[in-house]
Amino acid sequence: MASSSNENGNLMDEFEEAFQACLLSLTKSEPNTGTNKDEIELEVQKTTNRFIDVARQMEAFFLQKRFLVSTLKPDMLIKDENQDLRNEIARKEQLLNKHYSRLEEWKACLSDIQANQGVHNRPIGGVSSGMAAMNESAGMGATGMSIPGGLNIPQGPNRPVSGGMISSIPAYGVPRRF
Repeated sequence: MASSSNENGNLMDEFEEAFQACLLSLTKSEPNTGTNKDEIELEVQKTTNRFIDVARQMEAFFLQKRFLVSTLKPDMLIKDENQDLRNEIARKEQLLNKHYSRLEEWKACLSDIQANQGVHNRPIGGVSSGMAAMNESAGMGATGMSIPGGLNIPQGPNRPVSGGMISSIPAYGVPRRF
């Protein structure tokens, strides 16, 4: 096999020919030609083995060239490694940004749930008197509200009012993406 690649001088052409022969042996359909199944399997095996051999020769060729480049020009190898590291850092930063955005979505979802729990648990006497009573009993004054679970949610004029727990959270418990 090595002598045939040296005669052609172009390993890529030989690789392409071996690939086409392999595909031809796999796709030709000649059931009425008198060839039996064993002959077809033998031909497929032979062309596949030739394709694999040429692929190994081509791999060895590229490994030799890579070795020559690494010994003659080590700075190119370092540049390649630096580029790979930059690509990996960029990919990981993208992944971190994705996780941060998901975290913000979950934080917003939890704050909406906690705000809705506070709205549904208010006393009948009215919003302002109930809020003042809860704030005074929790020792928070007029700046925030304490949820029975121990979480403090700041209440302020800039806090948006949601339409309720059902409108912000779907039935399966994952916040909607907008």
